[in-house]
Amino acid sequence: MAQESADLKEFFNACASGDSTARRQFQEEYGEDIYNFPVKIYGAALEAAGDFYVYAFERDRIFSRLKTFEGRNSIQFRTFLSYYVLKHLFLEWRRTQKEVETVSLQTPLNGSGEEDRTLEDVLPATVSFESFEPDSTASGAATQIWNSLTPEDRLDLKLLSLLECDLSPDEVRLLAKSSGRSMRDTLILVSEVLDSLKRKDEKVGRLRDELDSVWGWILLRQKELQEINKRIHLLSTIENDGTRDQLMEEKQALEQTLAKRYRQRERITQEMQTYKLTTPYKDIARLLNLTVGTVCSRIFRLRERLMHEFGGQGNERGIHHG
Repeated sequence: MAQESADLKEFFNACASGDSTARRQFQEEYGEDIYNFPVKIYGAALEAAGDFYVYAFERDRIFSRLKTFEGRNSIQFRTFLSYYVLKHLFLEWRRTQKEVETVSLQTPLNGSGEEDRTLEDVLPATVSFESFEPDSTASGAATQIWNSLTPEDRLDLKLLSLLECDLSPDEVRLLAKSSGRSMRDTLILVSEVLDSLKRKDEKVGRLRDELDSVWGWILLRQKELQEINKRIHLLSTIENDGTRDQLMEEKQALEQTLAKRYRQRERITQEMQTYKLTTPYKDIARLLNLTVGTVCSRIFRLRERLMHEFGGQGNERGIHHG
């Protein structure tokens, strides 16, 4: 065990020092454990697995922690990885998560000095995609980078965005060859994964419609509550007025109803955040007939390369987490 621990420590030191071969070997050996950790241990949504995987490897977070492995008390490495490394990384990652606020265009601009104005009144008109002309320099750089990728890298990128990117006949043939499947079986599996992504997309659309409806209802009731408060204030100098008591009851009932709607809005928003329309790594692994660990390693290295090529903008330009 001591020799094994010493070998592992040497291996982890190589990973921490930036040895690309050691890092690739580590990702392929333990990538699936890391990818599945949030789902298996904390019951997180599968869509979060890819985000956690990227966080763990960014800035060498996981490798800096692995250097502390000593193999004391005969502890197995996978136990150390789960309970001393991934656990702390997961809790740290969760603290970085921030809720994405959704704001309706009908939101009143309180304090703007102009009554009843909304965001929609002051925001510029939406630019149509038909009239948009991309910057030629950025477009040329993207084309150059795309052309520099291997066919396998391009296939990986398209598989990540399968809902938006159609596979060409050559790419389907490459996928069939890489996975060792027939063309027919490959097309059937691609269709199956695509159908799953479309169902997810439809679910997100329904949630978005529900969120818009709830938020519209909240805005109307907020306006009602403002009117009731104004009337209560005007009647505040009148003693023993039954109208004021009735308004206070209406206010209380409206505030309770609004509280329920706020909770409903929060629930819908949180549910929407669990859905990602990029292809999960597990599905990419099925398509390529590889282990999840190998796919995690491939996608991560490709992501790092694109971020470098784009000067740190890879995260915004089109490679997302599965």
